[in-house]
Amino acid sequence: MVPGPRSPALCDNEDVRPDDPFACGVSRRPLRSLNSQRIQHLAPQLADFAAGLLTQWVSPRRIFQQRTHILGVFDAHGKPVATLMTRHPITVRADALAVEGKEGLDQGRTRVPLVKTFLVEHVSGKSGRTPKPAAEIFRELGVKSGPIDETFFSVQVPDEKAEGTPKPLVTTGFVEQYDERFFAYYTVEPSVEARKLVRRWITQSSDLDSAWFSSQLLQTLWDKDVSQRGDNRFGKLTFKHESIFEMPDDAAQTNDGDEEDEDRERQEDDEPDLERRKARFEMGDRIGRIRAALGDLQEHYAPLHALFSLRFPSRMGHGSHDLFQHGQITNRSDSFEDHRNTVRYLYRAYKSVLEATEDVAWNKVEAPSREKPVGLNIKGVPLIVRFKEELSKNTFDRWMSLAFQKRNQFRLWGDPIRLGPTKVHVYGADRHLWQPINLELTNKGIVAILPQGTCGNTFHRLVTNIQRYVCPNIEAWLGSQPFQSLANNMPSEKEAHHED
Repeated sequence: MVPGPRSPALCDNEDVRPDDPFACGVSRRPLRSLNSQRIQHLAPQLADFAAGLLTQWVSPRRIFQQRTHILGVFDAHGKPVATLMTRHPITVRADALAVEGKEGLDQGRTRVPLVKTFLVEHVSGKSGRTPKPAAEIFRELGVKSGPIDETFFSVQVPDEKAEGTPKPLVTTGFVEQYDERFFAYYTVEPSVEARKLVRRWITQSSDLDSAWFSSQLLQTLWDKDVSQRGDNRFGKLTFKHESIFEMPDDAAQTNDGDEEDEDRERQEDDEPDLERRKARFEMGDRIGRIRAALGDLQEHYAPLHALFSLRFPSRMGHGSHDLFQHGQITNRSDSFEDHRNTVRYLYRAYKSVLEATEDVAWNKVEAPSREKPVGLNIKGVPLIVRFKEELSKNTFDRWMSLAFQKRNQFRLWGDPIRLGPTKVHVYGADRHLWQPINLELTNKGIVAILPQGTCGNTFHRLVTNIQRYVCPNIEAWLGSQPFQSLANNMPSEKEAHHED
């Protein structure tokens, strides 16, 4: 893509060449008497400007850093033009990135980093807790926020690659606050770095957690939505299960969060490859073919119940959007507008499932039957999970010795109390909001009891990580209600957009 001509309206500086892509970054002079006709023509000019920058910037984060350099547009009174000083330039920039990114994908390479969004959860006021403003939460994490409007702000963090102290701040992305409970973090940072940053925020703050799309929820999204988007469209499902507790004691992973970094999975031939159950399976094909084969494959191979990511073909044109269990959505389309609409649809879907979960957990209190899995008769509405494959005693012992350490995938804290060779009770806490949780664990399943007001994502995170790391094929109930039926409360894409 070749930079287009620069309009004098954007580059009011006699010392700057008209064809300089950084012309508007150099010019700091406010433009006076900006009439409505010029405002109407500004959007395509900004698009041309952004496209020119994309061909010359080396560092992807500078696309976001330069945001402040093209916003020097003022009215006749010297005040910023509101519609231009807020989100529009960011949307223009992101759309240009989407076009460049899709062109690169079509050519088999990434010309620019893909836009990624992470759905992050705080707390609902309905739980009896007082939600914090998003900017306050991020400030406590050492993040500097730059307000753009009432629900949108930039994110600046210390540049860890820079030498010396204090380290300079760099803009890595933007946060949009959907409501008191949910935020979206937009970034073009490489996936590995972006995931590490989000994991660090969540690990360091009990106020934050990922939006956890369990395998059951992803399966429902496939059944009700993606599988109906056209038999000839291309889709992709990724399944992942890794029985880390079957590994030797000194090799089991005990760290927080998702370890999906592709560099970790690309092992060289001469590197150790521990013998344990580990499955990563991708189905990339036309949707009609996947739908015809999926049921039989899942019936014969248990790890294919551990659905990890799901590709949504674009509704607006070519390309797609990839959704991961930990709430990351990667834009592979040529439209940021399409991506943002998809993110908001998934936010609405997740929110509705979470509220349905909390409605059952908080309001429909009853005792489970003794005939339910694990055989416990506990008052309340417990989360009951039955493993379709029993764990060996050695695997169960390793799980109990590692699952409640300071850093663990489940974000749980507690001191296991042995009640038998393969039976443990835990009076513990969930590290998200430090909510109390009582657990009874055996080699056949789990019963988890959380008090009223417990955040519903605790249930979904627990189920997600059980299928990912312990047993891929499970049955789960919330009280007497099958866990997967909660996903039926999810609105359709049309309903979700109508709510906006």
